[in-house]
Amino acid sequence: MLKKLLVLSVGILFCIGAYTQHTNFTNSDYWKGQRKEFIFGIGATNFLGDLGGLNRIGSDYSFMDLEWVTTRPSGHLGYRFRFRPWVSTKTILQYGVLRGSDQLTTEPARHYRNLSFKTHLIELSQHLEFVIYNNEHYGARHKIWGLKGMRNKNTLIYLFSGFSVFAYIPQSQDGTNLRPLHTEGQGLPDGPDEYGLVNFGIPFGMGVKLGLGRIWRMSFELSYTKTFTDYLDDVSGTYYDNSAIESAYGSEAAYYADPSSGVFPGWTAHGEMRGDDRQKDAYFFFNVSLIRNLQQAKHKRSKWRYRARY
Repeated sequence: MLKKLLVLSVGILFCIGAYTQHTNFTNSDYWKGQRKEFIFGIGATNFLGDLGGLNRIGSDYSFMDLEWVTTRPSGHLGYRFRFRPWVSTKTILQYGVLRGSDQLTTEPARHYRNLSFKTHLIELSQHLEFVIYNNEHYGARHKIWGLKGMRNKNTLIYLFSGFSVFAYIPQSQDGTNLRPLHTEGQGLPDGPDEYGLVNFGIPFGMGVKLGLGRIWRMSFELSYTKTFTDYLDDVSGTYYDNSAIESAYGSEAAYYADPSSGVFPGWTAHGEMRGDDRQKDAYFFFNVSLIRNLQQAKHKRSKWRYRARY
């Protein structure tokens, strides 16, 4: 399913790029002076998975199930190389903290479950970007008072997709590492396999880039990454016998496996649904970036040497 989504998204982006390069593009070689860019900035991240959500039964792949109060800051840096007017490749390293808590929803079953988490996530992604609109050209090097139409123009709108690899550490809200506690009976008879802490995802997104001058730019970018794991929140399948977890891994493991009040013990009994393993986890990044044009500095130096000969 995820592989099909990746192939479909890249195909759609190619079609969009092939069309828009003739309709929404200025006729300028300006882009050749900004092939190489260094990117850094801050942003925000949020999580879409088994825990938390709004005051209703969870809905798959939906912004409508996001719990906005769990949004947390993030940071990133990267490098972009633009090899055609309408297509670029970008490598980006990002760090964020994902959070979720059943205490934030009033939906009865989810609230009673009482699970929560925070996950430290480090992601390395490779994006292929397709520009769908641009307005790019050089203005005058020096500002002349009263003279209009001489400013630099550098406005881009682009779509992207690609591939990402990430490492993550699921924890409780108080910082306890959850994976070693085997909260769903990992390693016990008929229990699930232990999950790894490195996994892969497919990002999709859209960005807007604005020029601040010949050297500096700013961008705003929203990405959605569908992962190949259901354990970003340490929750995936069904409850395991809590007494067996306590016997094998201790009372702390038993508590984090089932922190409910115990008023309705049948809801969290062995084999009952703890999470939805049919849908993998996802997360969002909204990034605000400063962009340093690495290509322009070379142009300025070469132009100065040329002028010095005369």
